[in-house]
Amino acid sequence: MMKKLGSESNDNLNYKVYLEERKLLVDAAREGARSFDKTILALASGAFGLSLTFIKQISPNIKSEIVYLLICAWIGFCISLLSTLISFLTSQSACLKQIEILEAEHFSNQSNHDKEANLRNMASAYTRGLNILSISAFIIGVIFLAIFSISNLLP
Repeated sequence: MMKKLGSESNDNLNYKVYLEERKLLVDAAREGARSFDKTILALASGAFGLSLTFIKQISPNIKSEIVYLLICAWIGFCISLLSTLISFLTSQSACLKQIEILEAEHFSNQSNHDKEANLRNMASAYTRGLNILSISAFIIGVIFLAIFSISNLLP
């Protein structure tokens, strides 16, 4: 009996340690996502400003045959900004859906098939996809802006 009681106490302690570690990891993931979004917004906005400054002050006589590079860069930055902003909305939806999933897991008497259908969090997948699109579009924008800038600075 004492051995069983000690085992349950040890299991409870292990579970508490698990929950605390899980909470720390969730908080770290949340902070990482928040930092990613802020960084992408700041960088993409800054790149827009930088490209405008480049055109106005550094190289006001841009070569017309390569202006398409600047347009491609701006499109990349726009896609990056828009996908980041949309990901804010899908992230909120993902959190609300996850609450529903947790409630369904703990308070519902549904069959396993019904539970599996309700446990999919598509908003979370959309958010991940939008974040990948955001960083990809930003990188493409930076590449096009760099090529455009270098091409205009060369004689």
